Amino acid sequence: MKKLLCLSLCLFLMPAAGALSEKKAELTVYFPNWNVYSDALAEVKYLPWDDVDCINHAFWKIVPEDGGYAIVSTDPWADTDESNPASHFKQYAEYSSLHPDTKILLSIGGWTDSGYFSEMALTGEGRASFIESCIRTMEKYPFLSGIDIDWEYPGVARAGGEGDEGNPVLGDDKTNYTLLLKEMREAFDARFGEGKKIITVCAGASSGTLSRQDYAALWPYVDRINLMTYDLAGSWNSFTGHQSPLYGAASADAAVEYLLSKGVPEGRIAIGSPFYSHAWQLYRPSANPVGAAAKPIWGGDTEWKELHKLEQLAVPDGEKGWHAVYDEKACAAYLWNDDPDSESYLHFHTYDSEESVKAKIKYIKDRGLGGLIVWQIHGDSAVDGWPMIRGMK
Repeated sequence: MKKLLCLSLCLFLMPAAGALSEKKAELTVYFPNWNVYSDALAEVKYLPWDDVDCINHAFWKIVPEDGGYAIVSTDPWADTDESNPASHFKQYAEYSSLHPDTKILLSIGGWTDSGYFSEMALTGEGRASFIESCIRTMEKYPFLSGIDIDWEYPGVARAGGEGDEGNPVLGDDKTNYTLLLKEMREAFDARFGEGKKIITVCAGASSGTLSRQDYAALWPYVDRINLMTYDLAGSWNSFTGHQSPLYGAASADAAVEYLLSKGVPEGRIAIGSPFYSHAWQLYRPSANPVGAAAKPIWGGDTEWKELHKLEQLAVPDGEKGWHAVYDEKACAAYLWNDDPDSESYLHFHTYDSEESVKAKIKYIKDRGLGGLIVWQIHGDSAVDGWPMIRGMK
């Protein structure tokens, strides 16, 4: 009883975080700033504004500054340069006024730019300087609805490499991560008003990663925990698998159940959908290619809009060629090719199809979850009118 009373009192005293809806599922898409270099329709103005609830702009990063830490764009020319006619932030200012219900969050970090998180979060002074930089940025760009913390991942040490800061662990990340989010919530509420600015976090979906953070303690400070329920299998494995299954030992359902066991409310949890595949080449044909020995096809990951073309080439069982298969148990899709005369012979792609996305959306509705996140929006076909995004919405 004492524990329950203490928990109730603590939650009563914690500031509310409710700018994102917990009453209806919302669709969040990641918009990477580098897309502008590779896609003619990859400007902010071409986004399907009426069909998304939240745009996570990726990425900004942490840099040391004046004895503390600040956030800066990973590509200032693409994001904020006034001389760039396609400047993302210039277009956000215009289009957010036309679509005031669509939220825009600034994503900090990502896989290659998480190197200063642990160092920043190590001290109160470091956290305070980072938080103040976030506040200054939101004041400068008032179209920003909040901040998405994409620290990959607290407590998980990883060496970097060329163009990759890695993820050093310099202290008790588990505690410091919670302190960072608590202090962010308090500072944002004090500066902008209670719950006026959104805080979301991205979370790896594997149990080994999730257990390195204290979700029982941190969830009251964030509006949404975005589970990256993809990359659960990939070309780093020597066998094929589902990268984004809904069910299974490593799956969206397993990650959701973990957070629920820590007391996280359903409405604060979102699961993810990848708009790309991971690819292998089987060593030999297999009656069941999932889990079969295979060699990775490095650089063979394919965006959904190209995978959709392969789906349209799929042949019936008994014929040779591309096969589009849906695993009813895992609620996961894959494509594979058994035509010896094809350049893609024995290629295997794990991805999200329209059918597997429908299963995820039903799961979100049935479980009362907060929504779906997409990495990343331009895996869909802008030329064809965003069929996956419109279907999801």
